[in-house]
Amino acid sequence: MSGDESIAPWVDVPAPEGFGPVTLRDPFEAFVGPFFERTGEDGSRTHAFLVDERHARADGSLHEGMLMTFADAFLGSMAWQGSGGRICVTLSMQTSYQDEARLGDLVICRAKLDHKTRSILFVSGQFMVGDRLIMTATSLWKVVGEK
Repeated sequence: MSGDESIAPWVDVPAPEGFGPVTLRDPFEAFVGPFFERTGEDGSRTHAFLVDERHARADGSLHEGMLMTFADAFLGSMAWQGSGGRICVTLSMQTSYQDEARLGDLVICRAKLDHKTRSILFVSGQFMVGDRLIMTATSLWKVVGEK
């Protein structure tokens, strides 16, 4: 697979109201997806996923590893967008957990490009369930091929 082809998610989950499906190209993301997005009137993009059994612990709470996978996917998408569509790789990501998500919750990510240089992008995100902040993340991304 060259990375340009889309991959169908392993499970079929209808998009939440106001969201559409994200085209997935990474096999791991296809396994844990589907993911969804909506575009605001100002062009901003919001991403989301519905917590199901694959994402949760035995007690029904969302596993932090799934939340970090989601963060890596869509903070990375913001880095890609901020680099003008160039390939970027994660240098570091720091997360802080404030609250939990549960089975059936819709987790929303709002990412933003905070700063960029020729070779490094600084991206942050907030992760919400309804009006509850459940996690924040800050990350550094390397533009592949730039020094």
